[in-house]
Amino acid sequence: MRLDRLTNKFQLALADAQSLALGHDNQFIEPLHLMSALLNQEGARYVLY
Repeated sequence: MRLDRLTNKFQLALADAQSLALGHDNQFIEPLHLMSALLNQEGARYVLY
């Protein structure tokens, strides 16, 4: 995966997902980590409405 081809928001979400995974002693980023990171981004709540 070429990280330079991703949007800035997705790069931040991926970094947050990695932090979540490591914080829970997981070796891999699971879809739930990424979903949680995306939903916790500023402005994400507007996507849900």
